[in-house]
Amino acid sequence: MSFSLLINRVRSRKWAGVLGVLGLAAVPAAAQAPAEMRCLMLPLEPASRARQSALVVEAQVLDARSFWDAGHRHLFTRHRLRVFSLLKGQVADTTGLTVLTEGGRLGLDQQMLTNTLRLTPGQQGVFFLKAAPWSGLPAGPTAYTPVGSEQGFIQFNPAEGTATEPFRVYKALDTGFYQELASLTGQARQVLQANPALVKATAPVHRGTAAPTIAAFSPLSLTAGTGAVLTITGDGFGSTRGSGFVEFRNADDGGSTRVKARDDDYLSWTNNQIQVRVPSTASGGSPVSSGHPAGSGPVRVTTSDQLNVESSSSLTIIYALTNVESTDGKLLQRPNHIALNNAGGITFHFGPNFTASPAAAWQRALATWRCQTGMNWDAGTPNATNTIADDGQNVVAFDQGAELPARVLGRTTSYYKGCYASNGEVVFWVKEIDMQFDDASPFQFGPLPAGINQVDFESVAVHELGHAQQLNHLNLPRAVMHYALSVGQTTRVLNPLSEVAGGRQVLRVRSFRNLGCSGPALLPAPLTGLSAQYAAGTGATVAWTTRDECFLSRFVVERSLSGDTTAWEQIAIVAPRPPASQYQYVDAQPPGGLHYYRLRLQRPDGSLDNAAPVVLSSESASVSIFPNPVTESRLRLQYPAAADGTVIFWVFDALGRRILASAQNVPTGLNVLTLNLPATRPGLYVLRWQDAQGRTGSQRFIRQ
Repeated sequence: MSFSLLINRVRSRKWAGVLGVLGLAAVPAAAQAPAEMRCLMLPLEPASRARQSALVVEAQVLDARSFWDAGHRHLFTRHRLRVFSLLKGQVADTTGLTVLTEGGRLGLDQQMLTNTLRLTPGQQGVFFLKAAPWSGLPAGPTAYTPVGSEQGFIQFNPAEGTATEPFRVYKALDTGFYQELASLTGQARQVLQANPALVKATAPVHRGTAAPTIAAFSPLSLTAGTGAVLTITGDGFGSTRGSGFVEFRNADDGGSTRVKARDDDYLSWTNNQIQVRVPSTASGGSPVSSGHPAGSGPVRVTTSDQLNVESSSSLTIIYALTNVESTDGKLLQRPNHIALNNAGGITFHFGPNFTASPAAAWQRALATWRCQTGMNWDAGTPNATNTIADDGQNVVAFDQGAELPARVLGRTTSYYKGCYASNGEVVFWVKEIDMQFDDASPFQFGPLPAGINQVDFESVAVHELGHAQQLNHLNLPRAVMHYALSVGQTTRVLNPLSEVAGGRQVLRVRSFRNLGCSGPALLPAPLTGLSAQYAAGTGATVAWTTRDECFLSRFVVERSLSGDTTAWEQIAIVAPRPPASQYQYVDAQPPGGLHYYRLRLQRPDGSLDNAAPVVLSSESASVSIFPNPVTESRLRLQYPAAADGTVIFWVFDALGRRILASAQNVPTGLNVLTLNLPATRPGLYVLRWQDAQGRTGSQRFIRQ
């Protein structure tokens, strides 16, 4: 879900006037929710939604299967619905109605669109459907998609007998709820089969177990999606978890609904204490709360007997990091960025319809992140088209016509790719980022603050770039990543404890590091280049370049104490020369053999950001194994790559039997690689390799 534009409550004629200007009608009495704009959406009026729908059904999601369009540029997800009742139109198949949503997961590819509906098997509610409008879809049964994406689905909470949608909360799934829907669709509800979940929810429950109690929880504030653990103390939780669970307030809707922790998030569960990790993607936990981050608010515990208790105090979520889930749901990981340009960063390109005023506002937003977190991105040459697709271009553009769902002002698409590192771990990384905005929205492009009836574009851009930096929503009013922004509100300043700290966490832990297979690490801004070279008689020269220097106190040059990166020594401090410059430091007496050099950027707060180490050898740059003989179960070698690509390594024993095969993705230049050897006996072995260009070679080594 993307940025929220919220009118908190209509409290005066002034706000009523704003609603009139924006074309917002009153919220139906049955909904009893404030008029609001959130998730970068304007409210889609129920009557309009019903008119645009060819089919309105009460149904449950049975499955989710992603697929590529014909051009292999967009991922979609196909869902089958079990239909319980009809409120508009007719349906022949009550167990195979096909609904498509944008984005999805297929193998090691993922596309995640903010402000776009994502469905999980088990979810149920009322779907307002129209024929899927996209070209390049495979042939098959008639496919539908929800009108207005997220606003085309009223989600049920069967356990509580309530329902929610982005701008309304329904307190009871009673006769009045269905009558109001029927008044909008013009068709009486036709029940096709009973909804077992709702029947069960209305049945009387007899329990003899005492209700649980929460005495306290700690810490009182922490982060989501980082592995942070919350400890809840009390009584009556049960000796084991069973079917019990912990719920947090949903940051994507300001806490109107709850999200469950995933099954893998529970570390311990006793009668008096629960330890659970705070989720940023709750898709493994509950069909009621799929894919949303935990937000600030009370915490609720439900026991295996389905008795629950909510804490009297509120938990504060300082920041939430985006997590990517594998297709089978077994792996959850924080994705990292990689360098997508020749300057060690990420370059965005404006579409032809993104004119000077929005471009200037967007670039100010970009500079805000760059100069407070060290995120290395910039705006480059214009793009030839306004196309938003998996095409290797990071495009920022306005839509053309009805490309965005109804009443959606804009959204950000993150394209993820997974790869297998040498240790077998799957690494997910950001391969592309696109942003698209509605060309008919009431944006104000600054630099002055927004007027009372305007949406501040720079505030929106700062928020959307937070999603691009892989941050999720918060329930922290006035924070940039808060799920909502009032019309007329200007929020362009990052919160040091949330946005800055969260953005720095993503970069320092993931994106500024080489993670094995995803590609070259980002250089910390303002760096644009870093290299090292050895020359006999001169020594080792470390050279680097910068652009638009900010968020910088000094450079620190270090070298490794040996042929690995476990220990470092400082050899130089270099003062910056803004606004941009070229630098070099010559180590006239470098150690012999293989060594690393590291450049560190000291920030104004004293923290240090590390550029990925560069390796140098005072000897000839050839493939060599070190140490040789090999005394551990790891084979370490220096490998000079002539070009980026995959190199396949094999290890054979003295009888010619292959005992290892490993594919390594290596960048151009001198690399230090590690191969994990299987259990082997002492003796002579042979390492062989072949690169992507077909070049081969071999090297003998002794295993002691």
